[in-house]
Amino acid sequence: MVHWFWDEVWIRPGVAFFIVYLFIYWVYQILIAVRGAWSPPPLPRAKNLRRFAVLIPAHNEERVIGNLLESLLKQTYPKNYFDIYVSCDNCQDKTAKIAKSYNVKVLEKHDNAHLGKTGNVQWALREIPLEKYDAVAMFDADNLAEKNFLTKMNDYMESHSKAQAIQGYLDTKNPDDTWISRSYALSYWYTNRFWQLARSNWGLSAALGGTGLVVTVSCLKTIGWELKSLTEDLEFSTRIILSGSRVHWNNEAIIFDEKPLTFWASRRQRTRWMQGHYWVLMKYGPRLLLQWFKTWKIQYLDWLFYLLSAVTTVIGFTVLAVRIAIGSSWNFGISIWPLWLASGLIQCAFNVIMGPSFYWGKFTLRYVPDILSYFLYGLTWPPIMFYAAFLSRNQNQWVKTVHTRDIGVSDVRAKEKTLDII
Repeated sequence: MVHWFWDEVWIRPGVAFFIVYLFIYWVYQILIAVRGAWSPPPLPRAKNLRRFAVLIPAHNEERVIGNLLESLLKQTYPKNYFDIYVSCDNCQDKTAKIAKSYNVKVLEKHDNAHLGKTGNVQWALREIPLEKYDAVAMFDADNLAEKNFLTKMNDYMESHSKAQAIQGYLDTKNPDDTWISRSYALSYWYTNRFWQLARSNWGLSAALGGTGLVVTVSCLKTIGWELKSLTEDLEFSTRIILSGSRVHWNNEAIIFDEKPLTFWASRRQRTRWMQGHYWVLMKYGPRLLLQWFKTWKIQYLDWLFYLLSAVTTVIGFTVLAVRIAIGSSWNFGISIWPLWLASGLIQCAFNVIMGPSFYWGKFTLRYVPDILSYFLYGLTWPPIMFYAAFLSRNQNQWVKTVHTRDIGVSDVRAKEKTLDII
């Protein structure tokens, strides 16, 4: 049956076209990633101060909200230049009570028709007097902010006056909890450097990560936050790019994000991400392609490649599975699956060495024992991407990721100091 399918006349030209596309796609990604090896110059200290509205959308986050608020209240930025808003979305726990105990502004939303983060942010932005501020900084309730986060964002905005949306460095507050959280950390350390920073160095758009970001009020008024997808960060990034601008990357503004502890929690989160990813591709992909043909600006094609990444991965693994099933080999006699396995492990080895080495500022082999678990984590992506494609029309069902790690910035930094990085 597999042989018959593979030998169909209409299949082989399509596979050949895809292999050529895949080759171009990966060569392009490698060329882009090379620029991640260049560290950005230190940000000069700003002479002017901007006013920030700090928005925290929350739903039943009593376990973690306090630590985030403490980290924000300890900011080195002048206290009279930022206000903290916690938007409690139908909370049934003590989130609102805890937030009020920190003397921050608490918005309580009671609207069952627009549940989820996207709807919560939309509602909160209507409640906040935006005319009082220059920009809005957004955090998830499980985050921790480095004490100079707002200072570094203000420095960046002064140095890059045209920046409308800025993504801060997304670090992990619990990298050593489980193999899943460790895999997330390794993935983020690598992509922060060789995806986000690399694109920033090329003058291309970075991607908003949903948290630890700053958007100017003028941008919010121009583009709006009337978003429809489960991945509001991806959709908003796309709309910024289509407007002719880009998302900036601030390597010095650091936040710590809690990563899932179990595979099933991770699977739910990543399925939601991919649902939104496909929806954004279907809605905005044709417009990106049209803009590229109109302007020939690489930024539109670069972002389209990113939106196509899930489709590329699913088709690639499907073609690989079929070729393995029929026992195909390359012309020089080497079977495909051992070659694929070896290349996958080499890529994982590169990720778990280069990402942490740049992260820690010196060469380290500490995470080499995690190659196999990281490889397994990577193998779980294609099935999730395949399954999520069938759910992409549903952008209304928000599945919350439960946050439980009750730790502060000092705990994260203290643990880092105990690590023996070799």
